Amino acid sequence: MTSPLLAQRLCTASIHHLHRRLVVSSSLFSSLSAEDEMVESSIDEGNGVAMLVMNRPSLSLEMNEAISSSIKSIDATYPKVQSVVLASSNPTIFSAGLDVAELIRPDPTRLPLFWNSLQQVYLDLYGSRLATVACIQGHAPAAGCFLAMACDYRAMYAGGDLGGKKHVPTIGLNETQLGIAAPPWMGQLLVRTIGFRKAELALAMGTLFPPNSALDIGLVDEIISDSDSVEHSSSDAIALKALLPDKVKHHSFNPVMQHAYKQAALMARISPDARVASKLVTRSDLLQDFIAKRQDDTDHFCGFVTQDEVQRNLMEYVQKMKEKRNKK
Repeated sequence: MTSPLLAQRLCTASIHHLHRRLVVSSSLFSSLSAEDEMVESSIDEGNGVAMLVMNRPSLSLEMNEAISSSIKSIDATYPKVQSVVLASSNPTIFSAGLDVAELIRPDPTRLPLFWNSLQQVYLDLYGSRLATVACIQGHAPAAGCFLAMACDYRAMYAGGDLGGKKHVPTIGLNETQLGIAAPPWMGQLLVRTIGFRKAELALAMGTLFPPNSALDIGLVDEIISDSDSVEHSSSDAIALKALLPDKVKHHSFNPVMQHAYKQAALMARISPDARVASKLVTRSDLLQDFIAKRQDDTDHFCGFVTQDEVQRNLMEYVQKMKEKRNKK
């Protein structure tokens, strides 16, 4: 069943060119993507689960379009699929947020297109008929946190040894640390996720939460440690390995990926009509209001980010990041 909201959104949203081809093999559909594909998706119709793997660390115009295109393709093409896992091929970064290159001295023609593409990701992910699970192995600052919050369930790595180095991911809307503010609808999404007071303080301070803190405030639903890995011979582990694109097959042994897949498979077994109706009880009014104010939001963002002070803040942030990398 497609809700009136979803039908309206699919009719009004721009149709993006598909970025990949899909080939069928038994009940498994795997992408035949080039190695530099921004997003790779694969389908397990038997368990009703799709995998969407992001191959870029930040969100550019093209990356946003690739994410939206993948979600729409899965939604429209595979009615047996009821859930999708959103993951990253980078073990240390789920998503680093907006591509700063889109914001510094932006092209006035491209800037509104870029913002519109991010808005579309919000509509396509938060309003999807699919049950969505974020597999957060790496850091998720700013719009990376937004991507996770737009999913129905969030599984996060507790941290541990990664290639001989300690890795503890963080998550949060840290825009104030960059000298800018989170967009109103993104900030409201944090309010809806963790509550007013916690969100108010987190937005003001630009807080990045480590896994345990993120779990405590409800920003994530589950944290997974290395010891939580399931047996490689289990049915879930075998199905996950078959589903993953070739370049991330080794992630089938990753406990976060395993738990995200297990949750997605569980959600896929829920009655889709009941699940979608339940989702829209809490989201329909918010999404319809956003659609009505979408152009105003674009105008506000483009005017805000091009202010001289905001541009200076962004350039200072980029310079600090360069200096930080050079010290390593």
